[in-house]
Amino acid sequence: MSKIDVDYEDDLIQVMREELEIVLTKELGDADYTGESKADADLQFKRIKKTVIGVLVDSVWTQRLYFVVRSVIMGLIGALIYFIVVGYLGTIDVTQAVFLGIFVFATSLVVSRLLDKQIVKVSKKIISFLNKHRRLRTVVLKRL
Repeated sequence: MSKIDVDYEDDLIQVMREELEIVLTKELGDADYTGESKADADLQFKRIKKTVIGVLVDSVWTQRLYFVVRSVIMGLIGALIYFIVVGYLGTIDVTQAVFLGIFVFATSLVVSRLLDKQIVKVSKKIISFLNKHRRLRTVVLKRL
């Protein structure tokens, strides 16, 4: 089996790891392990499993929303650059449009990557807002 190369310094991974550690530490800290029976251990395991799955679901929602927010930012940057260039030149031909498209994509990708931490923070804030409004959350996260 090949080893998967994962960047553990990635902002999304760090956020997910921190949340998982906080929740599991709290859950494990609440448990009383002295004299624990098999039924108690099974109940504890189910509780921890439910908690971990909840964190993973929140992480997936955050990643989906992160993608949407980043795509919107890239689209707005691209539209702004196109608007400025076409406004300055008046018209562009097909060749100019192709080269401009490549330039716009690369520029918007770089700018959105530079704003990565801010996009993650905004995504987390939107998720916390959507957790308070279940119907809106369902529409946004399942339909986008």
